[in-house]
Amino acid sequence: MVTLYFRTVFIYIFLIITMRLMGKRQLGDLQVSELIITFMLSELAATPISNREIPILYALLPILLLLSIEVIVSFASTRCNTLKKLLNGSPAILVNKGKLSRRALSDNRMEVDELLSELRQKGFASLDEVDYAILEENGRLSVFPVPKYAPVTCGDMQLSPTRKGIAHPLIVDGKIIERELDRCRKDKAWLEKQLQKRKTQPEKVFLLTLDDAGGVVCLLREDI
Repeated sequence: MVTLYFRTVFIYIFLIITMRLMGKRQLGDLQVSELIITFMLSELAATPISNREIPILYALLPILLLLSIEVIVSFASTRCNTLKKLLNGSPAILVNKGKLSRRALSDNRMEVDELLSELRQKGFASLDEVDYAILEENGRLSVFPVPKYAPVTCGDMQLSPTRKGIAHPLIVDGKIIERELDRCRKDKAWLEKQLQKRKTQPEKVFLLTLDDAGGVVCLLREDI
């Protein structure tokens, strides 16, 4: 039983390292080749766990081989567009300038009802509202609306809003995040002044953030 636990934990950690080396991808963003390798990894990892007579090395070596193949193929794909199209395919324009392409739907084995369902999920009630609909390499649908149905932007209204950037967490659950302070080019003296303004202390803060425009948001534990 101890051997089974050891094998399971070891292969679990080994697979995490392998998947991290393959790159950060969500399951829905995997290319066909990556999805196939994922299935193969799960099968290889399960074999020595379910059968203790199989040496664990019999799983590790094929996993390392698949990792090497994936790294080599990914590198080669960046250098050769033909190989990239062969392995991952290419984007398909399903709606071109408001016109539905039956050939593109047929080539990608996609029904009109399925396309309409995808459009509704993205907030488009009719094809008349769509200028372009593109089926991307990862299977996701990118939709660009007809100009009159597009959301109004600050550029359309000739406005120049302040660029706030992102919120950097400086204190999380009472702990000061020093790397974020350094990234924002702030020190603990500045942070102490911000806390004094709010008459509080770090251990009482649930979250304190600073955006690129200098805006500070502070949430106390008692306010959550």
